[in-house]
Amino acid sequence: MKNILFLFLLFLSTTAFSQSAVNDFSNSANYDLANEKLLRISGTRRIILVSNSQDSFAKGDYITILINKVPVARGVVPKQEENQAAVKITKVYNEELFTNFFINQDVQILRGDDSAYGKPTENAEDQFKITDSESLYDDTTLLEEDLYGEDNQQTGVIKNDNIASVGIGLVDGFNTAGKQDTNTQYNAAWSFQVEKNIWVEGFIGRHLIRAFPAEDIDTAVNQYIFRAKYAFEGPLYTVFMPYIGYKFATADSPGAGDVSKVGSDQAQRELDLVASVEQDEFVFGATGFKRLVPGWFLRVDIGTDVMGVGLALEF
Repeated sequence: MKNILFLFLLFLSTTAFSQSAVNDFSNSANYDLANEKLLRISGTRRIILVSNSQDSFAKGDYITILINKVPVARGVVPKQEENQAAVKITKVYNEELFTNFFINQDVQILRGDDSAYGKPTENAEDQFKITDSESLYDDTTLLEEDLYGEDNQQTGVIKNDNIASVGIGLVDGFNTAGKQDTNTQYNAAWSFQVEKNIWVEGFIGRHLIRAFPAEDIDTAVNQYIFRAKYAFEGPLYTVFMPYIGYKFATADSPGAGDVSKVGSDQAQRELDLVASVEQDEFVFGATGFKRLVPGWFLRVDIGTDVMGVGLALEF
């Protein structure tokens, strides 16, 4: 009798658990799922390009990506063009399926609130709430811990792969007397994260040396710098990037070396002065970023090539 009772209770418990598993997504029929494809996946898997052939969502929407009606990841749509859209991933539900995403994979898209889709609604939306300004800088507010876990972490201290900057600085140059001095330079830079915390950067700056190499001639100098950087996270939402690079410069000095206006000796002297500006050399230094608001940084460069400040935008 005891054995029969034990088997009966075991059956009931097994049925209960099986019913719970089957019902995980039993309410999926109540949701309008759009069938789409994954078109591109960034190296960090932070940005995913998906098709939007059914026009089922728009820019600014929160959407959930599903595979066989199983929620895998959730994100926001910051950009949409024609029949495709970029999705910025903010949460991962299924790490295994997310890691195995591949191009041209068939997926389903659920637009809007997914808190009632196949899981309890209690506290589900709390995972997406931003409670204060500090939450904007706290990765755990937006992403599953597994996404940035030690074993699976693919993103660095700056999660996006691109940084565009503009700024002003001081560079080695010459004064109107032809003596070495510092010149004010306007510059711009673009950085790209090729691997976790490893960045490459292109930097261009332009400054003007007035009355050089002669009183009635100005010289415009363009500097081009290529840098390799490694990013470290600092305190108070700062990032530091020591770098090494190579700089070369070109000078444009209309009128310099005009023998018809000056003697041949003076013309050659002017050309020599202009050539002295066109220096090629290795450079090193460090770039610091201080987060101002989400996506925007104050940038500081201190190096053998330039000392300057500017604004930077990550995207």
